[in-house]
Amino acid sequence: MRTTLQILTILCGIGLFAVGLISPWFALPSAFMPDHKLVLIDSPVTVWWKVGCVLTSAFLIAGMKWAWNLTEIRSLLVVGFAVMLPLALWYPQAVIVHDEVRSGDAAWLQQQFDSLTWLGGDVPRGHSERPVPNGFGLWAQEPPHRLAAFRPPLFGSFSLGVAQVPDLIAWFGYNSAFSQFVARGWIQFVVGIFLILAGLFSWHQQGVLESARKVMLRQAVIALASSSVLVIVLAILPVMIGGHELRNARDLTQSWQAKPALSALNSAQKWLPALRFDTGVILQSGALLRQLGIPLPPPAKLHEAWLLSDQGYSRRSIAIVEELLDHPQNLTTSTRREVFRTLLRVAVDEINSSNLTEAGRHLKILLDHQPICLQGWFHLQLLALESGDVGTNRLAALRVDSLANAYLRKESRGIVAASQWMLAQGEMQSGNHESTVVARQRAQGK
Repeated sequence: MRTTLQILTILCGIGLFAVGLISPWFALPSAFMPDHKLVLIDSPVTVWWKVGCVLTSAFLIAGMKWAWNLTEIRSLLVVGFAVMLPLALWYPQAVIVHDEVRSGDAAWLQQQFDSLTWLGGDVPRGHSERPVPNGFGLWAQEPPHRLAAFRPPLFGSFSLGVAQVPDLIAWFGYNSAFSQFVARGWIQFVVGIFLILAGLFSWHQQGVLESARKVMLRQAVIALASSSVLVIVLAILPVMIGGHELRNARDLTQSWQAKPALSALNSAQKWLPALRFDTGVILQSGALLRQLGIPLPPPAKLHEAWLLSDQGYSRRSIAIVEELLDHPQNLTTSTRREVFRTLLRVAVDEINSSNLTEAGRHLKILLDHQPICLQGWFHLQLLALESGDVGTNRLAALRVDSLANAYLRKESRGIVAASQWMLAQGEMQSGNHESTVVARQRAQGK
């Protein structure tokens, strides 16, 4: 019975390992198909990480067999998978910290999700803030001003303490955006390694001395510890260097040394690519460019728009944002995303100011460029309900449903329920009673 259980554990581990190896490790919404289904994409780094994990372990096994003439297959496999485990657990940092595009898109989608579902967000407050004749209204929640994957590492070189532990976890890639869009493949891969190691360790073979088992355990512990130390050093090194450059940029900025400050800020972004979509870093770059008398690059224009908006010149600020969108070829992925976020914030302000025509125009511009904007579709559906545009209401409900189902957290059900309730009210207003019943049943989770 014990042997059977050990064999099943190993086989189950191998199966999960193989499935995880061929499956996506990250599932991020990127576009809509003609039938409104979402296109989910993996991070480009995933392929390289899979190959790296397998080849590193394979080369190590081959090297051990050649150098020490080891013939015990079980010992070789245990050491190989023990080395592979920390490498697999290092994967989140590769996506969140070093894949600027996927990390930025995931962070923005997560921010939209939080803006809709937190206790002060659109969905929980939707039925009480601003009643309308159709039965659903709200004071639209403005997106946060800052988008980032993590808090910038501004601690001193030797001052990393208990207070920075939550940030350290995020610097290693384990933030809410990764947890939201991680695919089953990575989880299966990691669990498969654990099961294989558990099965190999517990394997009892007739005639094998206890001393041999202790040797195998010692080899595995050394391999796991060595791999873990190497991963931790390589993971924390860019954080330390990037943090050092950020501190330099801050000190130089305070000393009005714009050119070296901008150089230090660019260096920090090379070590930590996720900083490129950090709103604070983008605006600081823009401020430094303007100090240097270079007002035309997008970060400088964004900083100008932000200042104008903060000073109450909203029309001039909006004009700058629309001008940036007129020349998308001049925008990097990160600055384009920041322009979209600014446009969404403008539309939300217009909704709350009852300037619904302009709000609808800006939301449509946003969704033409960025069709996977969950909050944009949700607010466009609200406008469609209030204007009686049932066609747009239906389209927005389909898009909200598809996008919400791409999130792993169960709070997405509340978004779908609110969207279906708006659809039900719009269908009832148009006299489509059967569609009203269907939408209401979906709103109730039936």
